[in-house]
Amino acid sequence: MNNRRLKVALVEVVSDRKECVNKDFMGGYGWAFKIGPSLRARAIELVKRAGEKLPIMSFGYLAGIFSRAGHVCQYTNDVIDADLALIYSSLVDHSAEREMAMRYKRETKAAVAFIGPFASHCPDQFLDVADLVVAGEPEQFALDLAAGGELGSGVVRSLEVKDLDSLPFPDWSTFPVHSYSYFPALRQRPFLPVLSSRGCPYTCEYCPYEIIDFRARSTANVLDELSDWRTRYGMRGFLFRDPIFSLSRKRVIDLMEGMLSRGFDFRWACETRMDRLDVELLDLMARAGLRVVNVAVESSSDTVLTDVARKSIPTDHQEAVLRACDRLGIRATVFYVLGLPEDTRESIVQTVAYAKRLNTHVAQFFIYTPFPGTKLYNRVKKDIVTEEWERFDCYSPVVRHPTLTSDEILQLKEWAFVSYYYRPAWLGKLAGRAIRDLLH
Repeated sequence: MNNRRLKVALVEVVSDRKECVNKDFMGGYGWAFKIGPSLRARAIELVKRAGEKLPIMSFGYLAGIFSRAGHVCQYTNDVIDADLALIYSSLVDHSAEREMAMRYKRETKAAVAFIGPFASHCPDQFLDVADLVVAGEPEQFALDLAAGGELGSGVVRSLEVKDLDSLPFPDWSTFPVHSYSYFPALRQRPFLPVLSSRGCPYTCEYCPYEIIDFRARSTANVLDELSDWRTRYGMRGFLFRDPIFSLSRKRVIDLMEGMLSRGFDFRWACETRMDRLDVELLDLMARAGLRVVNVAVESSSDTVLTDVARKSIPTDHQEAVLRACDRLGIRATVFYVLGLPEDTRESIVQTVAYAKRLNTHVAQFFIYTPFPGTKLYNRVKKDIVTEEWERFDCYSPVVRHPTLTSDEILQLKEWAFVSYYYRPAWLGKLAGRAIRDLLH
């Protein structure tokens, strides 16, 4: 394929799943949001499905790389006219992605490749229907190919790009930008994701981000991208897709001051750890447009957290951070994981009670899912009870638990969501926030 202009298709397979699906979350393995069969549960699911839609971050970078080199790059979720089809692999749509690859092999002359963490760690799931699997972050592979390199076959290793500033900005020009949304957390559109750093230095055994080395872009590079998106797409809202946005306090301060000095009027969200936040930093972030912060508690039990190498955060610090968020008008989303190996019914009930005590704008109750490549996956692999990868959706039990049945975990998950969101304390908080939004 070298020395000629390529036509590259970036393929996001859209299956017939009814849930709100996001393939870029959970370290790129994806999740499919579902709570349970009750009417109250389905009402929560409907809100999620109607509002939240984000693109796959790596696709934007691949489009930027190929376009900068003079190749034609097109996002699609259907038929293609291309020399190369790059299909994003996920847990939640594994079968549909394989079927799309087989269709391309039958109906087109395109070379077919899979990218993404799932294909990287489980290439045998895709090699029988594709020409190659790109293992690792795909940008270096794209840089080499765009410069005239060979496509390769089988498992092709792609090294991490150490200098993230060397990458072109993502190119969203062929993507349905105006369909992307982070509603109801953020109302501002057009909305896009921004990745200012990659990886995480912490060692939580269940987390897919722990298997990626940490690197950060320069402040100037990030600010230039935000300015570019405002000019090119009229962007008004965005989500920092960094796994731990505020790892470096100084870096965040520099970035916030840069956003303020450039007169940006964005409303934005980020994900981080609460022990990497403080009241002074949150105040600066709020002045620079922060309106949503995603953080994890996971469990209220130190025993449960210690077993999976999760560093617990003192309760008084968590409460101080979340009180500051309320005062500053920042919506806090807190993540919890049910069904970790040391969980019991009692520990899950206590975790849900703690979530209600914190009473944040959003509480997400995931079911523990073993992601290939993580330390905990290797520990529990013998206890996995299904070979259907689509069930690894972060809301379904797929591991034999030592004290809880799968049905009990599902019932606890639905109870957690329904009992949390239909409380007077939460509904009152929601109404008060809605009134403040209308007044401002």
